[in-house]
Amino acid sequence: MNTDCPHIWLAYVPYPVTTAVYLERSLRKHYRVTTVGPSFPHELVETWHLQKLRLPFEELDVVTDFTPDIAEHADRLATDRPDLYLWVESVGGYFPENIGALDCPTACWLIDTHLNLPWHLQWAERFDFVFLAQREYVQQFRDKAVNAHWLPLACDPEIHAPSNTPKIHDLSFVGSLSHNPRRQQLLKSIDEVFGIYCERCWWDDMARVISESRITFNNAVKNDLNMRVFEALSIGSLLVTDQAPGSGLETLFHDGEDLAIYRSDNELNDVIRFYLANPLLQEQIAQRGRQIVHNAHTYAHRMQDLLSVCLHGKPDTWTAEELREQSTTGLTSPFDAIRQQQISCSSASRSFVIPVLDHSPASPYNITSLLQDLEGIPGDVIAIFNNPALADQLKGHPRITRSATMSENIGVARAWNVGVSMADTPYVMILNADLHLEVTTVDTIEQGLQQLSRAACVGPQGSFVNYRLTTDFLYFDKGGFDHPLEVDAVSGFLFGVRRELFSPGGLKFEEAYTPCYFEEWDLGLQIRQAGMKSWIVPATSYDHRWGGSIGGLREITCLGRSETAQEILQRNRQYFLAKWRRNSPTPTDPLPFPSLWRLFAPDYALRLLEDGEKDQAHAVSESLLVNYPEDPQALASAALVAFATDNMQQLSTLAKRLQTIAPDLDLRELLNNRQRGTS
Repeated sequence: MNTDCPHIWLAYVPYPVTTAVYLERSLRKHYRVTTVGPSFPHELVETWHLQKLRLPFEELDVVTDFTPDIAEHADRLATDRPDLYLWVESVGGYFPENIGALDCPTACWLIDTHLNLPWHLQWAERFDFVFLAQREYVQQFRDKAVNAHWLPLACDPEIHAPSNTPKIHDLSFVGSLSHNPRRQQLLKSIDEVFGIYCERCWWDDMARVISESRITFNNAVKNDLNMRVFEALSIGSLLVTDQAPGSGLETLFHDGEDLAIYRSDNELNDVIRFYLANPLLQEQIAQRGRQIVHNAHTYAHRMQDLLSVCLHGKPDTWTAEELREQSTTGLTSPFDAIRQQQISCSSASRSFVIPVLDHSPASPYNITSLLQDLEGIPGDVIAIFNNPALADQLKGHPRITRSATMSENIGVARAWNVGVSMADTPYVMILNADLHLEVTTVDTIEQGLQQLSRAACVGPQGSFVNYRLTTDFLYFDKGGFDHPLEVDAVSGFLFGVRRELFSPGGLKFEEAYTPCYFEEWDLGLQIRQAGMKSWIVPATSYDHRWGGSIGGLREITCLGRSETAQEILQRNRQYFLAKWRRNSPTPTDPLPFPSLWRLFAPDYALRLLEDGEKDQAHAVSESLLVNYPEDPQALASAALVAFATDNMQQLSTLAKRLQTIAPDLDLRELLNNRQRGTS
């Protein structure tokens, strides 16, 4: 251990299962610790019913009597004085004297204030900092001008861990039965109705008994928040406990999410009966309880909090609300966790949703050839037939997992929504019927959904969108890029989504665009609104001919109305702009989210210059100037293009504008760097 780290004197009476043992284990991992205190009185082994304690009774580093003069011990160990003296309640009668003679902060952690309030109030006055395991009493100490803080008990995940044993008990209780008539009566009631296994044991034996039990029982003594709560949660069987009003339990842990609470003794058997009859819920709650307690309720957490107050000026320990927030960080809601862990009807990781209207007469590919492709690609196949006659022809096809048949054409967006709702896999691939597809492209899309940052939608083609004029700034075609790119929209003929993000996750294909057009752009904006991203990935093992879906149709009939493709396009453009302009943050912004083109284009223009594509670089810089005339990055990029193409007049204009908008930006330095980079 580093001799420069804080040195802590930990004072207690040693026996293997007292609270201070867990503190010592935690502190020694990061600090220098000297344990100070008397030997354990062995006559207490029988008095406290510790005969089954199969653990050694160790001596402390500095052995004292029960009323040592701490000043004398400090003088004797003058070369290695402590940075903190911490006394922890253990065995009655251990009361060191002259604690104030130490030239360091002093603290105590009082465990059983619910049983020992009078002498705790007197003893606490000797310390600079007082920590109470029972929250209910903190204000009484503060009313007596004691610097008191709440520090609940905790668990040691290395000791309080599940054992690899089968469940052999429906119910168990590990703990003391003496001097507690209420607990005895409750256990008698449980045993008469269900049967319950009871044993007084510790450490590995305790972990084994609780691990072997579906439910473990607890009840408080005078509303204390006891060690059993944290230890049982850590071991990972469902904990059934009472409310312990005022203890903080119901803020730290939520009933029906992390543990189960009986709100009266009369309700106890009803609660047990409910959870025994619902083993999936029982297991879900137990697993979440274990995550919660490990996130914020270990002795390492407690010591970090205590030392922050004693040594680093933190004004108070964490509140119950703050501990709850820490414990749930990174966890999904219980509803989401249960929904994601539901037993799936499918062993596949993906589903393919294919809206089918006809045999795609304008394309070399159709639903029949696509189903042949999918014979070599694992996944469920969900066909949404918008043509009952075609559905009859393909009825019983061996590659179709399930299907829905519409009495008429309901359009693309509605068909996608139906297909996603029928899927039972984490990932859903949306396919045009006029598509040729190979497994490597499917795998690339699925890997993108798994690995790319906040990926909600992934496909092989997509674009940056000029929402103001409803056209593309730049479209990425097959083979036109060599690494994943975040884009505004992914093309709708082939893409994958994460099913959990759709209803009730919030995303939904906008059915107002029936029968087609603008669905992809709308989805891209929904994804941005949800804080997620759309990506395109470099995949080329597919083939799609544009216009194959509707190219053979003069008019498209959908929901009783026939229109040309141009009429549909104009109508849906009008709706798209009306919908998203309504949500625009300011009158000058056409949509609530600017195109990602603004971020991509400046560097893209410079890459085009490096590749000798000066005309294309100039076109990109003109796009930036038209659409982002006040953006310094856009102006600087356009200036570099003007410089590279010897357009000095435009360079001078841009330099003046930059001087006004971004006076701190050194354009001359940028130009010099550009010149050095190309020389």
